Amino acid sequence: MDLSEEFWDNRYKNEDTGWDLGEVSPPLKAYFDQLQDKNLKILIPGGGNSHEAEYLYNQGFTNVFVVDVSKTALENFS
Repeated sequence: MDLSEEFWDNRYKNEDTGWDLGEVSPPLKAYFDQLQDKNLKILIPGGGNSHEAEYLYNQGFTNVFVVDVSKTALENFS
């Protein structure tokens, strides 16, 4: 399997992301909801469309960082 930046950019450009739920995943939401410290530093590697980062931001978390090999995914998020 090709895991290059170009491969992932094409997947996001063509909306070929069958794993993307279109919302924060329920198990991660349940975990996030029990966190009390809104100043935690949270890294989301391979964040893709990063529904989790958006959810955390909306819940008041201030130190959320997203990385992804796909520039397209990050541009979609911003």
